[in-house]
Amino acid sequence: MRHRNSKYAMAALAFFLFIGMNVPYETSKPYLATEIYTVEEPYIDFNYYNYTVNESYVEEIPLNYTVLDARYKNDVSSPSYLWIDIMNTDTEGGYFNVDFHITIKVGIPIPMITKISSTGNYISSGETKTVKVSYNETITEFTYDLIPPTKEVIKNRNVTMQKIETKYRKVQKTREVIKFKNESTSIISSLWRIL
Repeated sequence: MRHRNSKYAMAALAFFLFIGMNVPYETSKPYLATEIYTVEEPYIDFNYYNYTVNESYVEEIPLNYTVLDARYKNDVSSPSYLWIDIMNTDTEGGYFNVDFHITIKVGIPIPMITKISSTGNYISSGETKTVKVSYNETITEFTYDLIPPTKEVIKNRNVTMQKIETKYRKVQKTREVIKFKNESTSIISSLWRIL
């Protein structure tokens, strides 16, 4: 009787082991997958956009002045003289240069032209100054070139500029990723796979 009970116990144990080993359970199994994703990428839009900027710049301009008088005088016993009266009508003072171009006769029918320069004549703002030179020959006529000093002034101008623009667009890309999937299995199935 004892032997019979132990048979039943063994059969019951085998049955419960078989059932227990065959009970399904879930496991996570890794696998390689291709994933599609979207990113925003910058790109250069090569269509040029015109825009205007107001920029400052420095310009050298001559001082304002007025020539009040220009004359010459011949004297038999002394040199001939030339004058020019310059009024500085600007807000700044500076050094004025004058080139006199003198026509003289020296006993020949063709007149001769010579140049006499007077440089470094400082004239303050609002002041009038006479620039005077002399020459040892008889003057028949003259002209002059007046070179005023310059000053720096800041001016503004509109400048048209061109620029390219960085824009963004959506781009699809792929990448390899490791994912996990759930699998149902039993101890017996797992043992069969190993064997």
